Amino acid sequence: MKRGILALLVFSAGFWALGTAEGVAQSNPFRRMLGQEVQTVERSLWYERADGRGGFTFDRSAAMPLIRSDDDDEIMAVHQVRAAGGGEIWITDTGRMLLRQSNLGGWTYFPTDRPDGVIVEPVGQAEPLVAEPMDGEALEREASDMAHALAQISRNEVLAELTSLDPDSNAYMADAMRMVRRGADLAPRRAVRELEVVRLGVGEAPNVSYDGQVLDVSITPSMGYGGRPSSALVRRSFESHIQR
Repeated sequence: MKRGILALLVFSAGFWALGTAEGVAQSNPFRRMLGQEVQTVERSLWYERADGRGGFTFDRSAAMPLIRSDDDDEIMAVHQVRAAGGGEIWITDTGRMLLRQSNLGGWTYFPTDRPDGVIVEPVGQAEPLVAEPMDGEALEREASDMAHALAQISRNEVLAELTSLDPDSNAYMADAMRMVRRGADLAPRRAVRELEVVRLGVGEAPNVSYDGQVLDVSITPSMGYGGRPSSALVRRSFESHIQR
């Protein structure tokens, strides 16, 4: 496997284009999240699994509720809906249920290693899930790393286009790029074989689409981690093209 080599860097009025020598529009589930009222009284809490396998942080102090497992660095944005038969559930941007609270107040967590669910309970407060600000140079490095990683996955020249924002917003732009890398790595290789361009920008709602050559990613920095698509949604975008 050849090593990706940075081939192009253009910086003008906050715009970058990065490439390497190697190298379907989706329905937008986030749009329904935008109408969700923020519950400012909620807190960030750590929940412990009854099976002794650690736990997770559930942050409801954010603009969008967030869940981060102790053994995974991806922060999942979720939205709350009524469960059939009563109670509440929290689901991701791909419709996967991560957490449920029964009418009696009991909690059940649905991680990948326990898809049928495991009982959990809140133990104590946790730090809110907020990204550290990032300057333009650090964002440039993240874009370069993404371009190299995608080039090695696709074995093609890959161009990354993005706009530099303020330091707080740059942090979520960088996290969106990490979701692109992870989603591409999880997708079948034939789904990303023709990838040529990854275009990241700011939109009214987070979204991702792939037409077989260009991956378009929109983020909404004001929503924090909830303002970018998950790696699972990126993967689904890649896979949807080969299923046509």
